[in-house]
Parts: sequence; structure tokens; C-alpha cells
Amino acid sequence: MRQLLRVGVICAAGLILPAVCRAAPISVNCPNTSVTTDREFTLTTDPTGGTCLTYGNDPNQLNANSSDVMVLAGWTVIDKDPDATFTHDDWFAVTGVGGTAGTFTVSSAAWSAFSQLAIGLVVGGGQTDPKWVVFLLPVGETSGLWSDLPIEGGGLSHANLYGIGGGITAVPEPATLFMVGSGLAGLVMRRRKAACLPQ
Repeated sequence: MRQLLRVGVICAAGLILPAVCRAAPISVNCPNTSVTTDREFTLTTDPTGGTCLTYGNDPNQLNANSSDVMVLAGWTVIDKDPDATFTHDDWFAVTGVGGTAGTFTVSSAAWSAFSQLAIGLVVGGGQTDPKWVVFLLPVGETSGLWSDLPIEGGGLSHANLYGIGGGITAVPEPATLFMVGSGLAGLVMRRRKAACLPQ
């Protein structure tokens, strides 16, 4: 236990390589059923996993307009990729359109505008359901991987970025490390001072 605590403190202080302290990427499946005949979408993020929010069989339900199921649930469509007509087209990008795997990137500007973000993935054609899924992103996540299986028919048609709620306020990483380091240094100084005081 003490060894784990020591590693945690060293990692928090940024005293050893970040790769040693970093957790492995986490993959989340949607709809994540035990059935082997359905389509499974996967979103991989790091260091925490996303959440399977919702899914469906009609690709027209995730159309990025006023009848979109996410819009009806109160979410805002931020961008649709590869459609370049949205105002914040530079806030979201996905690779692998037409295929069964790729990457996604989300601008930090999107996190400044919304407290929650979600990615909708829609396949075109194919006989396997579901045809679309929506993953809730971990707070602050700006990149990751997506895929869908089985590969029978229906490569990625498009992906939508949704947002809801007010923006988050993130402490910049260098400032975070400085605060943690300062706190640890203060703790060490306090212990040294206490050890020098007469008992």
C-alpha cells in the first residue's frame, strides 16, 4: 500500500516519466449486448472511458437537424463530419468515413462552450443493427478511436458532435503540476520544521 501511495505521489508531482503514471486507454462498447449477431460500436479514450448513451436502428434519427433524437432530448448539434456547413466545423473531425474504424478529435473550444459532449456515429447501409450510437465523452476528452463490428456492410456515413450545459473551466496542466508540486514541497517543509522543534 505504501509503495502504491509513493508512486501516486511521485506521479502527481510529475517527477517521473508521464508514460509510467498514465493509465491504459479504455474501450467502451455500445450497445454492449451479449448477442453476437448485432453491430457493436467501440469508442476508445484515454485515460478514462466514455459511456454508451443511446443507440437505434434508423439512421435518419441521427440526422443533425431539428428531428435528431439528441436535439429532441435537449442537446445542441455542434458539428457534423464530413459536412463542412456547420458554424463550428473546426471543433470536430473524424477519420475513417466509409470504413469501420478511425479516429476523432474535439477542440478544447467545444469544452469551453459545453459541460458535456457526445459523439454520434452513423453507418450507411448494411443489414446489421444498430445503425447508430451516441457515446458520452469523458469530461475534457479531445481525441480517441472509434470502430464498429461486424464489418458486414455499412461503413461510417457521418459523425455528429453534440453539446449540452455550460462550459467547464479547466486548470491548465502546467498550473496543475505547479500547484501539486507546491503543495508537496510545503508538506515536506512543514514536516522538517516540526522535526526540528523541541518535543
